[in-house]
Amino acid sequence: MRSQGFTLLELLVVLIITTLTTLLLFQGLGFVMQLREQLLNQFEEAHRGQIQEHWFRSSTAAIVPAYEDIPNPAIFKGEANQFKGLTISGLDADHGVPVEFAWELNTENDVTTLIYRNAQKQGWAVLSWRGDLGKFNYLANDGQWHEQWPPNNFGVQPPQLPRAILFIGKRRETPMTWIVSIHGRERPKLDLRQIDMY
Repeated sequence: MRSQGFTLLELLVVLIITTLTTLLLFQGLGFVMQLREQLLNQFEEAHRGQIQEHWFRSSTAAIVPAYEDIPNPAIFKGEANQFKGLTISGLDADHGVPVEFAWELNTENDVTTLIYRNAQKQGWAVLSWRGDLGKFNYLANDGQWHEQWPPNNFGVQPPQLPRAILFIGKRRETPMTWIVSIHGRERPKLDLRQIDMY
């Protein structure tokens, strides 16, 4: 009478199949973990990019004109690599309070950095990329873009603020463009210094 056990060949076949199945499962698990990490990195980078863009847009859209008759006025000035003026949405100030601020582009060792500066001239690097691609342009009322504000060849007295500011830069080596419309008026709405409070 023959015993009912497994032969050595059958055991080897079962071991080989089990080993291959385990190997495939571990490879699949490794692939899933790698994919998960890539997705999390992309979500984190996208979130960081949204915050960077929000900081730039919120402070720039809230630029306000300055009183021109005070000593050392913070009148808006813009060049291809920086602009400065007054904003009511400073990144480190109370919202609604006009404060001096600046955005500038600094290129060193083939790396360009977008920097925010507060009223005390302290700077924070907000965004960096390789290369020297990066500039600001300023939109006039006639629909023309200028590399500085106020423009040299405008012909008439330009308003204190441009209609919009264009920023060209990169994120993760991909060129990008932000256009921000400025909500402020050409002149301060109301000179609160002239109001008698009593």
